[in-house]
Amino acid sequence: MALRLVLALACLSVAASARAQPSPPDAIEKLVARLEQVLQSGDRNALLALTVKDTDASTLDEFVEAAGEKPTRVVIKERDRMTLEDKRRQLLIEVFVERGIEGKLSTWRVDLRPPAPKADPNDWRIEGVEAISNVAGLYRLSLNATRQYDVRNLVVNGTDVTLEMPTGMAFVAEIPDGPTAIVLLGRGRVKFAPPDPAERTQIRLFTGADDLQSEFDAAFLRIRPSDFSSRFGTESLVPRAVAPGDLRRATEVFDEYLSRTLQIDLTDLSRDRWSLIPSSGDLIAEVRTRRFGSLTYAKSGNEAEDITVFDRKRRRNVSLYASAEKLASRGRFYSEDDLVDYDVMAYEVETTFSPERYWINGTAHLRVRVRAGAMTTMTLKLAEAFTVRGVYAPGFGRLLHLRVVNQNSLIVNLPAPVFRDNEFALTVVYSGRLEPSELDREAIDLQTPQQEREPTTIPLEARYIYSNNSYWYPQSTVTDYALGTLRLTVPSDYEVVATGTLAGPPKPASDTVAIRNQGAQKTFVFHNDRPVRYLSCVISRMNPVLTTRLPIRASAGDFGDARVAIPDPAAPAAGSRSSSSTVVAEPSADVAPTNDETNVILTVKANPRQTGRARSLSEQASAILQYYASIVGEAPYPTFALAVTEAEVPGGHSPAYFAVLNQVLPTQPILWRSDPVNFEGFPGFYLAHELAHQWWGQAVGWKNYHEQWLSEGFAQYFAALYADKALEPNVFPSVLRQMRRSAIDNSAQGPVYLGYRLGHIRGERQVFRALVYNKSAVVLHMLRRLVGDDAFFFGVRRFYAEWRFKKAGTDDFRAAMEASSGRDLGAFFETWIYGAAVPRLAFSYRSPDAKSVAIKFEQIGEVAQVPITVTLTYTNGETESVIVPVTSKVVERTLPVKGTLRKVDANDDNAALVEIEKQGS
Repeated sequence: MALRLVLALACLSVAASARAQPSPPDAIEKLVARLEQVLQSGDRNALLALTVKDTDASTLDEFVEAAGEKPTRVVIKERDRMTLEDKRRQLLIEVFVERGIEGKLSTWRVDLRPPAPKADPNDWRIEGVEAISNVAGLYRLSLNATRQYDVRNLVVNGTDVTLEMPTGMAFVAEIPDGPTAIVLLGRGRVKFAPPDPAERTQIRLFTGADDLQSEFDAAFLRIRPSDFSSRFGTESLVPRAVAPGDLRRATEVFDEYLSRTLQIDLTDLSRDRWSLIPSSGDLIAEVRTRRFGSLTYAKSGNEAEDITVFDRKRRRNVSLYASAEKLASRGRFYSEDDLVDYDVMAYEVETTFSPERYWINGTAHLRVRVRAGAMTTMTLKLAEAFTVRGVYAPGFGRLLHLRVVNQNSLIVNLPAPVFRDNEFALTVVYSGRLEPSELDREAIDLQTPQQEREPTTIPLEARYIYSNNSYWYPQSTVTDYALGTLRLTVPSDYEVVATGTLAGPPKPASDTVAIRNQGAQKTFVFHNDRPVRYLSCVISRMNPVLTTRLPIRASAGDFGDARVAIPDPAAPAAGSRSSSSTVVAEPSADVAPTNDETNVILTVKANPRQTGRARSLSEQASAILQYYASIVGEAPYPTFALAVTEAEVPGGHSPAYFAVLNQVLPTQPILWRSDPVNFEGFPGFYLAHELAHQWWGQAVGWKNYHEQWLSEGFAQYFAALYADKALEPNVFPSVLRQMRRSAIDNSAQGPVYLGYRLGHIRGERQVFRALVYNKSAVVLHMLRRLVGDDAFFFGVRRFYAEWRFKKAGTDDFRAAMEASSGRDLGAFFETWIYGAAVPRLAFSYRSPDAKSVAIKFEQIGEVAQVPITVTLTYTNGETESVIVPVTSKVVERTLPVKGTLRKVDANDDNAALVEIEKQGS
């Protein structure tokens, strides 16, 4: 069982509630009750008396043996009942068997034969039983109240963590194999010291030092019994008489933390606390520190990043990384796909919304392909708020499923092992109240606390967004590409924009899907015939604004039309003079140009007050989509819908096939001017950014959270490219200047590669935007200037084509750029993506004669690869710029001049993420 459950305060619960018990019980329910008594007694003859004569004896023996000899307690619950041919019945039952502190849960299929004509109507007989699944290794843990230990110079070592307690007391919880939990009371000290520089930065933000150290007065540790002796030496735990007061204090600690560490809740099968045992080598330490409150350290060998420190009070990951042992086994890079045993190939989701009540009734059909050698259980993501009404598989009926409390997980037990590359279908029926998504990092922050804001005089038009972070339909535990169909039913006064192409006008909802007492309802159907990472929708009162066809150049060959005109936004090729000319990337020998065109259907809908604004946005959206397609070589999806809705702050959200764009009412106070992504001279920035996500973030995904810059950085840079193409000449330099400044100001928070964790510890989302958005965009601009326009844009097309509808990583992008440029870019990416330092350079120049100027760059500290613009200003007011690649400790160049110089500046265009110290000329 993955230890990640621990970090989210998870415990499992049986999802299917017991069938409503009529009064009096029917004949089959009486049979199930007698079956429970038979297993409790272990009487095989009594079981035979409940069967027909030709029942397979071996299956009956297996059923009896499941309870074993003299169980402490047996509970059987009927979970499902189906009618078969000849009035037979098939039951799905769960059997929970307790034996002392051990428990076992199993699922069985029971076939029943009805009473013979004129026989006793209660005489239902068992004609077959079949085991479906079981969960063993459950233990009812409690402290051993007869044994206490004095602690003497105890030192517990884990990966990068040490707990020390010179004196104190300890109590243990045991299973037959030995101790699996220990409570420590006394004055101890914990030290956590990650070796990775980026993780030390996060620790510094949390503690003010490079490591985490604190005194603690209590700790609760979980380990596998076979690991106990290696972590707790006999000389450190000395038996002594039990003191009732010490036992009471230890029990309080035990009760507080046990529920957070691998505990399951069996609901109507057992009200006791049942726990799983950690895997070999794993360690969970719940530490009650004096300085930081309760912290959880976890070492989980099942995870790609196996070391975690979690702050329970603030519910934030303080540290999360791969140990040296894990890195040695999996390498530096990984894909989140490696963490799951299956792929969802297609979704068909049917949901009915009552938007104002946040109520959803849903049925989801999944087509699943197995990636593992064999799979007997699978975990899906589904919002915890939902009640699962049933999980079904064709030919097997209802399946056993478990919910993860305090976590958005659904665990499904399969009726039999499914082997690699085989596919199967799964249906999940669910309902519940789920609040819509917040845009979170995709909208900028209000800078005044909610309680201090003036009330809005005009209420915003309500909108309801359900997207990737709300788990509004059952889905894979990682975002993965799949086809899909959405059938979404809403009240008739609402409109829907969703993932996929709308299959005609909405139709009146059928009685089978409509929610009662909600008036007239209509159903929208969306199909996506190209893979998408996740399914989303926005529901609001909207008016249609525009539907038009946009001509888009189609791709050809391996990576699109390789001869695409690329505007040169103030960035000539490295070492060349600037100009206003257009750079044309020549195709390689194996790629032929094309003149083919395709069309993208653009649809725009808007809240009623935003209809006028949406018309002008429609023109911008058309131009932006066509411009991006000219760079990349195609548009990834055949249709695109823009939903213009009202919100408190600017921002947006861009799933595949559509985008939501926030529009702020004039009455709203302006509280976000200093946000890193608020570009006052570029009001269309949010639209340009969100549209770019159709290519970057959707068509090309990211392998794990570390790689999110490939989505946000590319979207930010493409928006900047559009600004340079379409807006006034001063806009792009202003955007670049703001991006650079915010990136440098926040670089000490960590490298781009930390993804969502940047700003996470202190809840400063603007740090994430300054680095993952702005710094990443400037890094792309520097890369372009380093390798030149031809290589850069050709590499971008190569990267897009290779990873279209797949998830990519930094190493994949680097490979594409190295192939297109013919140079090793390892040092570049180490500095700018994996590193956090801001390079410092000394710059000087001199004029040896009237026809030239000698310039010199000297890097102070670590050497970075960075292109820097040198601007020559003449006494007549003319300027000339040259890009100088600074890739070594000292770089000297002699540049020709065409007149008398007034000054020479370095990085005056803010195109490099460096600090320049200008020395005397």
